[in-house]
Amino acid sequence: MRVFITGAASPLGRAVVAALVRRGHRVIGLARRRTGLTQIRELGAEPVAGDVRQPGGWAQAMAGCDMVFHLANYFDFWSSEPDLFQKVNVDGTGHTILGAVAAGVRRVVVCSSALTLAEPGRDTQSGASSRTRPCTAFERSARAAEQLALRLRARGIEVVLVHPSLVVAPADPGWTGRLIASRVRGRQQLTSRATVGWVWVQDAAEGVVRAGERGTDGAQYVISGELESSHAFLSKIAARAGTAPPRAFPRSLALGEAALATALARPFGRRPRFAVDEMRFLAAGFRVDGQEAADELEFEYTPAFRYMPGLVKSYRQAMARFTR
Repeated sequence: MRVFITGAASPLGRAVVAALVRRGHRVIGLARRRTGLTQIRELGAEPVAGDVRQPGGWAQAMAGCDMVFHLANYFDFWSSEPDLFQKVNVDGTGHTILGAVAAGVRRVVVCSSALTLAEPGRDTQSGASSRTRPCTAFERSARAAEQLALRLRARGIEVVLVHPSLVVAPADPGWTGRLIASRVRGRQQLTSRATVGWVWVQDAAEGVVRAGERGTDGAQYVISGELESSHAFLSKIAARAGTAPPRAFPRSLALGEAALATALARPFGRRPRFAVDEMRFLAAGFRVDGQEAADELEFEYTPAFRYMPGLVKSYRQAMARFTR
């Protein structure tokens, strides 16, 4: 089978590329940067340069493909460009699916986020719902992208939606990776006791691939392993790394500090130490159940204690390379 993947150089993208190559498929991976193109080639796939924000020649590489995996998205809770969420998450989804339609592709698997489906976390003191979704720019854009993808099924293409929770990957430079890296370094960070869903990158990749192979047109699959708070998960990271555990701040205090940090950083266009949206997200948390998808697609989740040693080691090695 010939397969096209956007976001192929991301941590999840590389895991999906590797899983498909192992299955014997011919894989074409899209990436923006030269380093990403090299990584895709080293995995045994054919690299294509392009940016989902701009429709163009890269979509021509979908010709002859049986399936497209759309993994490119901007998962973060801050951006120096306010319209980046719209351009990457919404416009990029439209460009990808319309490109697939023009190329005669049968099916597109769109990787979104479990945050768009999750119930708000429960306040540990009052038991009351802590917020109404969606409340962050990322969540709004991800939900809009999903709605667009499902509407485009009217163009005669199958669409399957996959909703992973927070993807945990080795030496990840993205938002989740920054949380882990800060804890490995022992830096001060804000955490919460609200429940959050986590999933190991290899499990997420297996779920994405199996959704493409076995999923039903129009169906949505939640891929999520363990449920625990950011405070509990990062405390495990700290214990393995030998650093101090994080502090769990009360919601009001954390949001106040994030608001101050965001206001101070805004005039300089710099990322704040703690952004308001990320603290809104962590303070509310989210609960999803990934077992139904695992049962239907026939795969298992890896418990954190199995991948935690290698995970921490990967961040230490990345930090050592950076400081040389």
